[in-house]
Amino acid sequence: MSIRMIELPETAVIGKAGLCTEGNNISAQLWQQASGSFHEVAGLGLKKEDGSYAGFWGAMSDESMNFLPWEEDYTRGLYLAGTEVSLDAEAPAGWTKWILPARKYLVIDVCPDTYSAVFRGALQQVIPEMNLRLCGAVCDYTEPSTGQSSLYFPVEEDPGRKQIN
Repeated sequence: MSIRMIELPETAVIGKAGLCTEGNNISAQLWQQASGSFHEVAGLGLKKEDGSYAGFWGAMSDESMNFLPWEEDYTRGLYLAGTEVSLDAEAPAGWTKWILPARKYLVIDVCPDTYSAVFRGALQQVIPEMNLRLCGAVCDYTEPSTGQSSLYFPVEEDPGRKQIN
C-alpha cells in the first residue's frame, strides 16, 4: 500500500454535485453525468505540461459545505464528480464549482476492489497510529495519465494522543 503525506494548496473542481446517503450513494451517477457532458467543461480543465489533465476529483463535503467529514458513519454527504480547474474558472450552467481548502493530506492509493478496506483501515488504524486525526471530508482523486486512484484524507496532529517513544 502506497502511503504519502502531501500539502495540497486550495484546489478548484468543477463537476456534477449531489447528496449521497447510505441508502442512495449517487456518486457513480454523478460520474456518468460528468463524463457524458465533459465536453462542456473540457476547456476549463487544468492540464500538465504533457497535455494530460491535472486530475479528476470525487470531492466531498458535509452538507454545511464546510468540507467536514461525512456524517452517519461516513455514509451521508455531498459529492462532486469533476475535473480540476483554475481557481478563477467559472462553472457553466448546470455545473458546480467547489474550492477545496488547502490542507495536509494523507494519500493512499486504491483500486475498486480495495476502496472500502483502505478507507476503513486508514480511519481505524493508519491515521491513529500516526498520531493524526481526520479534520475534513475524504476525497477521491484519479491521475488521468495513469488511471491510478487515491484517497485523500485531510489530517492534522491529534493533540489528544500521546507520542510513543
